[in-house]
Amino acid sequence: MLRTKVVSFVLFAALVLCIGSNKINRKENIAPWVYEYKSICCREHPDVGRCLPGIDDNPDNDGKCWKFCVEGCERGGFCKLFGKKHVCHCYCSGK
Repeated sequence: MLRTKVVSFVLFAALVLCIGSNKINRKENIAPWVYEYKSICCREHPDVGRCLPGIDDNPDNDGKCWKFCVEGCERGGFCKLFGKKHVCHCYCSGK
């Protein structure tokens, strides 16, 4: 009986630690092993502010989303629709 409780506790603790490790830098990742720890690629960046499609993601006008993303990712970024608002999303590096 004690052995069952110990095994159950260890499994529960492992589950809690796995769930907690999904949050890195206060940003939640669905699969954190897919992305590099400090990479801004393949992620949304609501901290950049409001993103206006065609303006903030325009490379010709140095839109703020494009400019933010192109510094860390070769391909830049675009304004991605989430619910009723657009958020800056950096393209995946493609490597």
